[in-house]
Amino acid sequence: MLLFGGLVLTLSLAGPGARAAAPRDPFAEPDESQLFRAEQELVTVASRYAQTVRQAPSIVTVVTAGDIRRAGHRTLSDVLRSLPGIYISVSKESRGLAWFRGTTSSDNNKFLLLVDGVPWYDGVYTHAWIDDYIPLDNVRQVEVIKGPGSALYGTNAFSGVVNVVTWDGRSLGGGFVRTLAGSDGRFGASAVYADMVQARGQEIEVRAYARALSFDGQGMDVVPRGRRNVSGLDPKRSINGGMRLGIGGFSASLDVVDYRHTYFTNEQDDALDVILQNPNNFALSYHDLFFSTRYEVDLGTLGKVTPYLYSQRHDNPGSYAWFNDLPVDGSTASWSTTTVETVKDTARHGVGVEATLTPALNHAVTTGVGMEATHILQLEDIYYVDRSHDPTTPSTFHADPGWITDAFVFAQDTWTATYWMELTGGARVDYHSYFGPFVSPRAGILLVPADQMLIKLLYGRAFRAPNARELLVQVGTDGQGQNLFTNGNPALLPELTDTLEAEITLTPERDLELRAATFASGIDQEINKATGNSPSLGDSYYANVGGALAVGGELEGRVERGPIELQASYAYTHATDRETGRPIYEFPAHMGHGRLAVHPVDLISASLLADVYGPRPRADWTPDSHLAEGPAFGLLTAAITADGLAHGRVSADLAIHNLLDTANTTLVPLEDANLVSDDGTPKYPNDLAGEGRAVQLSIEVRM
Repeated sequence: MLLFGGLVLTLSLAGPGARAAAPRDPFAEPDESQLFRAEQELVTVASRYAQTVRQAPSIVTVVTAGDIRRAGHRTLSDVLRSLPGIYISVSKESRGLAWFRGTTSSDNNKFLLLVDGVPWYDGVYTHAWIDDYIPLDNVRQVEVIKGPGSALYGTNAFSGVVNVVTWDGRSLGGGFVRTLAGSDGRFGASAVYADMVQARGQEIEVRAYARALSFDGQGMDVVPRGRRNVSGLDPKRSINGGMRLGIGGFSASLDVVDYRHTYFTNEQDDALDVILQNPNNFALSYHDLFFSTRYEVDLGTLGKVTPYLYSQRHDNPGSYAWFNDLPVDGSTASWSTTTVETVKDTARHGVGVEATLTPALNHAVTTGVGMEATHILQLEDIYYVDRSHDPTTPSTFHADPGWITDAFVFAQDTWTATYWMELTGGARVDYHSYFGPFVSPRAGILLVPADQMLIKLLYGRAFRAPNARELLVQVGTDGQGQNLFTNGNPALLPELTDTLEAEITLTPERDLELRAATFASGIDQEINKATGNSPSLGDSYYANVGGALAVGGELEGRVERGPIELQASYAYTHATDRETGRPIYEFPAHMGHGRLAVHPVDLISASLLADVYGPRPRADWTPDSHLAEGPAFGLLTAAITADGLAHGRVSADLAIHNLLDTANTTLVPLEDANLVSDDGTPKYPNDLAGEGRAVQLSIEVRM
């Protein structure tokens, strides 16, 4: 065993006298279609270099492009929803949220989203996008870790890591165009090209993609105090584009995202407020530019060293409005309105050097050093009252321009102790400009007692650094001197979690796989809204006042017999708040997933997916509003794919989501759930309505 930062343990499946194979390009794996069994799928997310799912020192799931098509998935939310232990919610701002193993977040920043290994999140809330913001047409596979990942990736790799791997020149070898149409005004078109071309004797990788999407959506039912129902739409518009060039060890990519959706709350006091909420008057827009480059230096049998640089510009303008009380003077009345223009403009930069090395027999080492910096360019809400052309000054929601920086160093060693045991260990040290140093260790033992059995025992610590909103935003006060919003707190510490995991996989037959996993996570220093009487922060501010304990397990099985494939999973999660002992709000203790796929002929595949969720905790949190537990519900999705049409150049997919048109809801956000009106009735009695039956048809033409 080696010691690094107090711990270094890891394993591989080579013999004890064999030299560890040279690490492969961390983000250029061979085509998944060449791999014959699920356990041979290659992932990079667990160790930052390519290895099989069996060897990865994490609990990893891979969803390929073929899986996505056959299941009828439209968004990354659909992909994650199909996995045990992950619950998909939605914020009242109409943004998708992925909650892993009972760990919840209103800003979707407790898992880390990577695109080809590069972090993708905004510079204000560090929000990870899982809905129509990211097109699945350009995705070769999605790699998902359930569990901590900060030992390699730092902040936000708290309860999970999702690496979206896009098509590259070697895996696609050509291009395609795809069009789609579906319910509620869903229409889209995309084109993807990736290939290796020859120019003056030099092999060059060329990749380009573009996507346009328009979607009206069913949205959320808006019920003003139960007196009448105004059905709300949830429109989304998106344009994506990008390109990548690779020559030798050098590669550079540029991606552009222009995304827009409408901010919806669950309920309004008046239907006129709802009418204001349309794509033109109540919109949130996201203009993002991503650039990344890396240069891989081949050291031969010793390994590879890769310096890299990435940068993101995030511009999030928005506007919304509401009616205030209507003053009446005799027989005349005048409207009182407030309009808000939101300005959230940030830039995020990362630079570093990482290496994958084989310094000795049976050892594979990943190490790196770098820095990430977020530049707050402008962050404020600008208020216009009663149709005034001049804003209210000073702004009651703003942050001064400035920088948030984080420097880090990490190392991980994988040691093949013997042909049946592999040990993994390592740590990352971050130094943050606001809270100072933080250490994230990890350790793992992988055992192969028999060819048909694989056991993983894992430990990891992870953290989520407070974001710009939580650290820096300054708010105003009302006439009574009370905070209008929640004040930022520069003294915040990072949220942290310690997790123990175990997984056993059995493959008694070639076409039969069984898996069981268990975990226990303790969460401390959770950042929540607090009330008090702080001389500097006022009566409402962010503080480290929360904690949670989550334990649970998963059972999963897959069997394939001829043209029929059956997959089923069950996940149990017992998550409680440490302060109150209450179950974590909304996260269901029980969830099950099933998929029946039939391949009657080589070119046709049909599948039926079932997602079932038990009751969702709420009653303990709503002693004043007396809202009940969230009801259990189940959803069915049917999908049919046809390949090889028109001499192999055309494919067609049909998916019907929520086949039975089952009523389903997302619970009112926790901060609103216990509010009551003057008459003592719940202020928000109706939950956020989920999607009804929806159809989507897509056609792809291969070039």
